[in-house]
Amino acid sequence: MNNLHLLKNRSNKNNSKGFYVALGICLIAIGVAAWTTYDSVVNYSSPNTDSTSSTQQTNQTASGIRVIAGDTQSSAKPVSSVPASSRPESRASSKISSSAPAKQTQAPALTFLYPVGKTVTVKFSGENPIYSKTLKDWRVHTGVDLSAKQGDPVKASADGTVKDVYADDAFGNTVVITHGDIEAYYCGLGQTGVKKGEKVKQSQQIGTVGVVPCESADVSHLHFAMKQSGKFIDPLTVLK
Repeated sequence: MNNLHLLKNRSNKNNSKGFYVALGICLIAIGVAAWTTYDSVVNYSSPNTDSTSSTQQTNQTASGIRVIAGDTQSSAKPVSSVPASSRPESRASSKISSSAPAKQTQAPALTFLYPVGKTVTVKFSGENPIYSKTLKDWRVHTGVDLSAKQGDPVKASADGTVKDVYADDAFGNTVVITHGDIEAYYCGLGQTGVKKGEKVKQSQQIGTVGVVPCESADVSHLHFAMKQSGKFIDPLTVLK
């Protein structure tokens, strides 16, 4: 009887010990499984930066072309993606050539000298009629009368081109010279020394003082008139 009781107690102790051993093994297994799961989650959420940086260093761009490790064609001589026409040196040369201002030549302004003496006997009247001693009536005076003796030289007032040479019933022998945008009428000449189309220089003699038929009752003089834009102007505003 006692032996049987002892055997039962030993059997119960052995069973209890086996239970705790099995429980410990289960706890260890659960712990290992939990650690494995945690490590997998951490690695998934935090990728390996070393391999990423290595990939980034390998997959760099050179001169606008993507270079991938192991790609022998991409490692060939790089080609610039910038067109030749837009390269800095082309733009610089373009700026240099276009920055030089174009030189403009401007003709010097003409100056007008008196064709004979500076003594004025009859002034320009504009639109106001004046009395004519010769014609015995009132009429406008389109020029100025410059006192001079018959035979005195008449000179070109400025550089110009002879537009016409003719004899007029009212104003006698007349030479018309274009001086820039002004036409000058040298009237009442005795002799003329130029011809149509001839180039003349300032102070060059173009004739001599003669008689102005429509002003023959006045003292000897040269009738000198000027037109600008087709309209008579006062010569005294131009002469120096």
